[in-house]
Amino acid sequence: MIAAAWIALFAPAAAVVAIAVAGNRISRFYAGVVASGATLVSFICSVIALVSLLGEHPDQRVHSSTLWTWLSAGNLEFGATILVDPLSVFMMLVVSGVGFLILAYAIGYMRADVEERRYHAYKALFVFSMLLLVQSGNLLLLLAGWGMVGLSSYLLINFWHDRETAVAAGKKAFVMNAFGDATFVLALFLLVQHMHTLDMRSIFFVSERIPMTVDGVLESRGVTGTVAVLIALGLLGGAVAKSAQIPLHTWLPDAMEGPTPVSALIHAATMVTAGVYLIARTHVLFELAPAIQDLAAILGGITIVLAGLVALVQTDIKRVIAYSTMSQIGYMFVAVGLGAYGAGLFHLLTHAFFKALLFMAAGIVIHALSDEQDIRRMGGLGRSLPFTYRAFIVGALALAAIPPFAGFFSKDSILASLANAGTLGWILWGGAAFGAFLTALYTFRLLFIVFSGAPTPFASEHLHVKRFDGGLAMAWPVAVLAVLSVVGGWLQVPWGWTAVDDWIHPVAESAEEATGVTFTFSLVASSALALLGIYLAWRWYAQGSRFPEQARRRWPRAARALEHKFYFDEVYDGVFYEPAHRAALATARHVEQPLFLGSIGELSRGVRSLSGRLAQVQTGFVRQYAFALAAGVAVVVVVFLFVS
Repeated sequence: MIAAAWIALFAPAAAVVAIAVAGNRISRFYAGVVASGATLVSFICSVIALVSLLGEHPDQRVHSSTLWTWLSAGNLEFGATILVDPLSVFMMLVVSGVGFLILAYAIGYMRADVEERRYHAYKALFVFSMLLLVQSGNLLLLLAGWGMVGLSSYLLINFWHDRETAVAAGKKAFVMNAFGDATFVLALFLLVQHMHTLDMRSIFFVSERIPMTVDGVLESRGVTGTVAVLIALGLLGGAVAKSAQIPLHTWLPDAMEGPTPVSALIHAATMVTAGVYLIARTHVLFELAPAIQDLAAILGGITIVLAGLVALVQTDIKRVIAYSTMSQIGYMFVAVGLGAYGAGLFHLLTHAFFKALLFMAAGIVIHALSDEQDIRRMGGLGRSLPFTYRAFIVGALALAAIPPFAGFFSKDSILASLANAGTLGWILWGGAAFGAFLTALYTFRLLFIVFSGAPTPFASEHLHVKRFDGGLAMAWPVAVLAVLSVVGGWLQVPWGWTAVDDWIHPVAESAEEATGVTFTFSLVASSALALLGIYLAWRWYAQGSRFPEQARRRWPRAARALEHKFYFDEVYDGVFYEPAHRAALATARHVEQPLFLGSIGELSRGVRSLSGRLAQVQTGFVRQYAFALAAGVAVVVVVFLFVS
């Protein structure tokens, strides 16, 4: 099991090295095969680890292994250590399983790109970074994976670096995530100061295998009060930035500048799920600061509603799905923020299925329309792209949480947990239920605009269709994800070990869900709101209603607020970017120019002039050098005689 976990971790890294060393000696196609094949090896090894854990008693499913210790200072030891437990294996399966399907899809999607080798190497690096993050046995190694995930996203978002928008989007993602990384690092400093370790076994387990409780931390570590709040707040800052929750969310829509498989990988299996994993992994520290844990849930609830509203007016097919990701991650934050770890992680699993499906189906549409992403130039594609149309319907129904699709089971599990969490839980339930209505509305708005009605002149002119719409290389991963989006929800039905709550119970005990009348009310109300959203989308966008245009004219300020994404970018530009830009210009004009380019520049020019004149003395004639040497000796002799 431990050997399988190490192989799962290093297989993608080996693919990166192999592609880089081979260079042009490996074809672009085989570079993709190496990257996706390595990810498949990781998935197979993750399954082996899962089977091994299933053969053990639930209380014994925690193992660690240290390859080497690379830093030792006093009582502090940091090594290349992995932790194999139900939570890490769960994430390994999601990252490597869905990641393999996305990388296999990318072979067909990127076939015509001249930089395809570099792309596949970056994708394998992304998978390795995320596996390092979820398998880390200490928080310092987790931080390394955390940073490498940010680096990988930067490399992939601005992969097409000849586009200014892609470069700007990559920098924006990197800078905004760096802010969260800084708060994460500060939290680790406090942990080292007060707990004298970053080893997960020491922090989160009483002994080698027994999970730590809040009381255990209070009694044995003394992390209380302000220190606990600061540690949880620092961890939350990192989670919010990485998972694109308000207020550190503006980088995620811009990340759509990267190739579509990048969007699928970021949104479904890797980067944005890291924040949810971090809160679940460090839940003991968050439970020491209940106010910060509630804050995580509140931020998730706000993101559900605001992202859903903004998605209603987006015209870029990928940005609609991107705002959907922000909203769905909000559901996960609400769940883990209120202690429903199993429900939050189960939604992470099902979301990976249907969100990857939606992005990859959207990628086929973009491919078929010569890289066009504006939904206003689409329409009537259902007949021309029947396979993609059906796959998109499956993804849309799963995202809208319509039974019996996967999203229904996971989202309603979260709502049932909220209904059992007191006053704050019911407030967040209201926001989450309204979010279910918005999700169905904007998802089927997208579906009807793109696939129903008559084709637009642009679509009629530019549409080119292959067998299976986008070709077999892109079709089969989409088909697999469509099946998972249908049946994936049944994993939570309590058939013993298959329930996610039961599986992660030894690591994190989840809050109970509502039952009886409360559960029935939550289920019926949320499903009714989702169906209402689908009905309104059909009336407004499939039947040619003029209500959306009338609403825009009737409430122009609200429409502008949604189109400007509630002005977050404008505020950040005005508060941070513009002042920093003006300060940089002033510094260049009044400090750098006169000091460095003026006085120091003159000094450097004087040195260059002097050295030029000295160089003229070097003629290359031996007789001149002999004459200079003799003259020097004569001067020395005269001076010596004079002094004597």
